[in-house]
Amino acid sequence: MFIKTISKRSTSIMQAPFRILLALLLMLLLISCSSNRPKHFVEANSDALPEYLEETYLATQTTQETVEELKRLNEIDLPTYRLGPGDKMKIYVYDEPELDTDVVIVKQDGTISFRLVGEIDVTGLTIPQATKVIEDKLKAYLVYPKVSIIPFEARSSTITLLGKVTYPGVLEIKGRMRILDALASAGGLALGYFQSNSVELADLERTFMIRDGKMLPIDFVELVQKGNILYNIPLMDKDYIYLPSAINREIYVIGEVNAQGHFFYQENMTLLQSISFAQGTKTTAQSTVYVIRGNLSHPRLFKINTRDIMKAKVQDFPLKPNDIIYIPKHPIAKWNDVVNMALPSLQAVQSAWFLNDLIQNNGK
Repeated sequence: MFIKTISKRSTSIMQAPFRILLALLLMLLLISCSSNRPKHFVEANSDALPEYLEETYLATQTTQETVEELKRLNEIDLPTYRLGPGDKMKIYVYDEPELDTDVVIVKQDGTISFRLVGEIDVTGLTIPQATKVIEDKLKAYLVYPKVSIIPFEARSSTITLLGKVTYPGVLEIKGRMRILDALASAGGLALGYFQSNSVELADLERTFMIRDGKMLPIDFVELVQKGNILYNIPLMDKDYIYLPSAINREIYVIGEVNAQGHFFYQENMTLLQSISFAQGTKTTAQSTVYVIRGNLSHPRLFKINTRDIMKAKVQDFPLKPNDIIYIPKHPIAKWNDVVNMALPSLQAVQSAWFLNDLIQNNGK
């Protein structure tokens, strides 16, 4: 009521100092909030401020370097074949038809059974080496035995093909098998249906291939969609190919946690939340954590100190679908080593996921 009785002239005189006072109060409030508030992310893109963490893209090969490596991978000599469990062969002994055997199978313990000599360990031997071993054994019974081994079905060389193919699993390498041959053997890319139309479920941009613990520069979009045969390299024993889902929203938490695994992504999910889903870190875990985002051939990497988050120096790091959170056991000196160090754990989680899914489906 008092304010209403003031004249217009007196009101206008009071407005100036009131506005100045209000502005000063707002400035003090903002200064107070900013000094006590942890450094936070740029809202526009959810990326961190430089003082919060380090971030980089892995150094990628130039186009020419990639082409040269792909040529080398296409021309590489396959290693000398060595016998292993499941291999089948014919064994003939010259001038001894009663010893000829049309089907000899390498057993799980790496041995074969052959007439006269019984059990022979051939695991890891080349064909010439196995031939000599059998001949030496037969010398106790024959004069100058001459043995011929003809393998006709090799089962010991395999690749693992997981993810969004029709029949994921372990495939035998038959002859000079290439990537597209393996995809065809697995029934091709898995299909789903959207609005009565079939759609491929695999995310080819994030599909990757591992050999001897290292990522190969295979661009599956170029290979599968554009038909660039330069990427269709011959496969080798123990190769690993994973085709992630283009639909699923998930994250991986791997490394020094108590329960490595993949977890369903939830909106506004953060780094510490994801670690809690993996039942926390082990005592051997580093406080520096890496978030790997995007295509594994040239990912975006974030290096984050979890202690700063827990001490409220910075806000918790916001995750995105398909992020890989890697908690190392030892400090990592080079950025380029991060992905290669994370690959074994990632491969183990994906394989365990496949086996668990297989067991559950067979149990239905």
